[in-house]
Amino acid sequence: MKRLFLIVKNILTIIASTILSILTVIIIISIFSRFMGISLHWYDEVSAILLAWLTFYGAALCALNRSHMGFGNLVAKMPLMWKKLAFIVSETLIIAFFTILAWAGFYLLSVFGDETLTSLDFIPLAVAQSALPIGCILFILAEILSMSNAWKSLLQGKTMDDEEIEQAIRNNMQTASGEKP
Repeated sequence: MKRLFLIVKNILTIIASTILSILTVIIIISIFSRFMGISLHWYDEVSAILLAWLTFYGAALCALNRSHMGFGNLVAKMPLMWKKLAFIVSETLIIAFFTILAWAGFYLLSVFGDETLTSLDFIPLAVAQSALPIGCILFILAEILSMSNAWKSLLQGKTMDDEEIEQAIRNNMQTASGEKP
């Protein structure tokens, strides 16, 4: 499971970084082309789609790292039974929400049919809008892959702050001893 966790984390990191890089290049090119009097007619639409993709893939990466905003300190102060209940309820609600959202996303893809982007008519709209269902499935996968570590931390009474501090200490110790963090 840990191996799959690391594979998914690396893939999501590569995808998010690639999308961010492409988005950056497109925006820089569009700025210089406007400065030279040549406006790209497609960059607005493509940039908006890439931003949506980046949002969904980045959200899945954050879910995998359990770095979304939450109430970790509040839950850490609860009695153990309430912690367990809060964890189970929140995980169930999150997975149910993203399952419904993924289903709705796949339904929307079927509605688009043969429609294409307005500015680039060779790209199907379904391809552009696929970030929603794919991102939701990746979010669910990330929740499931990170659930066991989150459960262990919950039982130990650790919060994300505690884990980040421990990771920083481990990284500093590895760096000081000459190891690669």
